[in-house]
Amino acid sequence: MIGFMRGQVRALLLLYRDVKPAIRERRRARRDDVISHLIEEGYRDMEILSECLTYGAAGMITTREFITMAGWHLLEQPTLRQRFLDTDEAGRIAILEEILRLEPVVGLLHRTLGDEGDIVGIDVRAANADEEAFGGCPHQIDPDRQLGDRVGRAGMAFGDGEHRCPGAQVALLESAIFLDQLLRVPGLRMSTEPKMGWNALIAGYELRGLRLECGGE
Repeated sequence: MIGFMRGQVRALLLLYRDVKPAIRERRRARRDDVISHLIEEGYRDMEILSECLTYGAAGMITTREFITMAGWHLLEQPTLRQRFLDTDEAGRIAILEEILRLEPVVGLLHRTLGDEGDIVGIDVRAANADEEAFGGCPHQIDPDRQLGDRVGRAGMAFGDGEHRCPGAQVALLESAIFLDQLLRVPGLRMSTEPKMGWNALIAGYELRGLRLECGGE
């Protein structure tokens, strides 16, 4: 009960400190964002809060898994790690997008088509390994991969169109900043590889137990 009440207090603080001011601002001047869209759809403040919490939780969980996966690749590949540290922000994000293309956190997307409401499943991993879209050796990490105009560097890992993940750039920037700082720790190395689990709901991986050491040699 105490934990439940604490959660309710935190939600109310988020509502009054962050969500309501954002709603007031967007009622005065609409923007190209989720809250403006929800206002247009007639959502009430508490409903908008619920959407914000959902987006926040989903973004936190998927970004956490991706940071672990990207860190795993960078720690295992010294050349790629050094390139990540030597390049600029745009270069680091390009490397992370290529890792995400190969290792999408969400592996299956469902979309509703047409007036009949037919639901189709999109295999993100298969789409992201399509040689016609991504060129030869699609299962290798290649930050210099040449792509066409219609293909994003991360492929379908963030979805696409009007349902593309609204937090994509935030997730990439968070990951780039965190990993840039982490990988500069002197003597950083992986002592225990993570164990990979599976989340059937999103057809995505869960990584647990990664252990790092630093110092020494």
